[in-house]
Amino acid sequence: MKFSDETLRAYLEGNADATEAAAIEAAIETDADLEQRLMALDPFAPVVQSVFENIPAKAPQLDLPKSAAASPVRLSGGPWRLLAVAASVAVVAVSATFWATRPQPMGWAEQAAIYQSLYSPDTIASLDNAPDALDAQFAQAEAQLGRSLNRDTLEALPGLELKRAQVLSFKGKPLIQVVFADDQGQPLAFCIIRQGESAPAKDVKHSALSGLATATWAQGGYGYMLIGSSEQTDLNEPLDILTTTFTG
Repeated sequence: MKFSDETLRAYLEGNADATEAAAIEAAIETDADLEQRLMALDPFAPVVQSVFENIPAKAPQLDLPKSAAASPVRLSGGPWRLLAVAASVAVVAVSATFWATRPQPMGWAEQAAIYQSLYSPDTIASLDNAPDALDAQFAQAEAQLGRSLNRDTLEALPGLELKRAQVLSFKGKPLIQVVFADDQGQPLAFCIIRQGESAPAKDVKHSALSGLATATWAQGGYGYMLIGSSEQTDLNEPLDILTTTFTG
């Protein structure tokens, strides 16, 4: 059974009727592609995934204060006294472990990569990229961003088909995600965030985030990011064009 994006969004927002909700939940059990589509449409999915990705595999060894380890234990209270001491030490250890291993806040690039990692070819295959739909999307995105997105350049990127421009947000700052499909239908994305005039310029940095090849740079108060469909995606050709076009 096929479900439209509108139907899936209604389900995520709790607005689907009982029959549709039951059908979606039943289909997810055996349809991995549907599950990926649902996650891509869910604005909370990146947050949930980031929490799980940042759980440490192994807690570090911690040295408790010597005073706690060396303090004599009085046995007059019997086994309950010993249990209380052990419990207090355990609380200290757990608390220390939590603070030592808590995940560091992620930046906009890491969050954007997590969001993009949820995309599959099916996610973008049915996107409406008719000229009038793109006109409306780009008008909204440029108004939020406060600058041109150079749509002509984006539409002419070699080997890529422009699929959508979407307005997102990171810590109150507009974050624009422009989605493409390559020759094999794999999703790629170009993201721009408005950082402010005082934001420092940064040279291009290549890295792998959430299993995807990425290139980030910053100039003129804006941050830029190109995201591939896998860790092996060659970003050099579109990157050369984008870094020349988007100079601030």
